[in-house]
Parts: sequence; C-alpha cells; structure tokens
Amino acid sequence: MSIPVIITVAITGAVPKKKDNPAVPVTPAEQIESTHQAFEAGASLAHIHVRNPDESPGSDPELYGRVQEGVRKY
Repeated sequence: MSIPVIITVAITGAVPKKKDNPAVPVTPAEQIESTHQAFEAGASLAHIHVRNPDESPGSDPELYGRVQEGVRKY
C-alpha cells in the first residue's frame, strides 16, 4: 500500500550565501531553475525567498514576480 505525500522544498534555505554554499540559488534565474529541478524530482510545492543583489533575503515584489512567472512556465 502506498501513502500519498506532498513533497515541499525550500530552495534558498534560511540565509546562506554563495560563500556559504555555492549551490544555493540566489538570482531569479537560479531560483527558477532550482525549482524546476525540484519539480522534476517530484516536489509539488516550493518555498522561495528572493535575494537582494548582496544575496541577503529580499522582499522586492519585482523579483518575486520574475521568479513566480518563471516557475509558472513549468
């Protein structure tokens, strides 16, 4: 018997920067690609925090819009 599950990913983690983890996606393009890869691997929900140019957590609606648009294309 299989039990249905929902796989959620948090692609950016808490606050890592490239110097902490070179694989962390910080640009909108990297976040879109990382989310796409997670969906291809079976995830159905992604928790994303956009990043400012200095890689700190951001809240810019334009950045969120770019990431959202790119994720929805998949």
